[in-house]
Amino acid sequence: MKAIEREEAVRLRIEEQLSFGEISRRLGVSKGTLSRWLENLPLSEERLLELRRAGWTKGEVKRERFRNAMRIRREKTEHEIYEKQRRRFVRISDQALFVAGLMLYAAEGEKKSKSDISFTNTDYILVSFFADWITQFLELPKGKMRLQLHLYENMDVLGEEKFWLTQLGFKREQLWISQVRPLRPGSFTYRDTARHGTCKLYVGSVPAKAKLMLSIRAFFDKHTGYMRA
Repeated sequence: MKAIEREEAVRLRIEEQLSFGEISRRLGVSKGTLSRWLENLPLSEERLLELRRAGWTKGEVKRERFRNAMRIRREKTEHEIYEKQRRRFVRISDQALFVAGLMLYAAEGEKKSKSDISFTNTDYILVSFFADWITQFLELPKGKMRLQLHLYENMDVLGEEKFWLTQLGFKREQLWISQVRPLRPGSFTYRDTARHGTCKLYVGSVPAKAKLMLSIRAFFDKHTGYMRA
């Protein structure tokens, strides 16, 4: 039920540009909940003036402006933190990159197969990083890798396939037939720009998979308890 209400709240904010108060009245959802759902969907100053002229109370406009001001302040703080952290990574060793890839696969990768290196994620940045990592540390060229997408029936399948191929720099022949799933009742399916389905990156190699898994094991055997020591 919450998923359906959230989807409708996002639609009302984007398509009808309604206030938190109006969305709350229509859906029976608290403004606190809407603040979490819609925090990155502010109304423009022009829209605020339109709604004010259409009969909004002065208090509603002030609250919307306050939310916008707090969002801008938060984004400024986050940008400062990001720039500080980015400067820390101007120089990073191969050892650090190697461990980063091991930890990524330890958390998200397929472990059972002795030959398949398979990494699945919704974030193209992580998939792209791991593809480059495989090439650098496992010495498997990108040309041997394959992709498969898991999408939903309300998505633009060809558009999403093009998105992933472009972002990862892969060729069309490296893409397996996409798995398109039916929508389940209650699933959150609003088609915003952040939703591109799930991408599975796959490459087969018994020696490379052995190196990968044994490196992960060796790291944890060496460093289990290290942070508590």
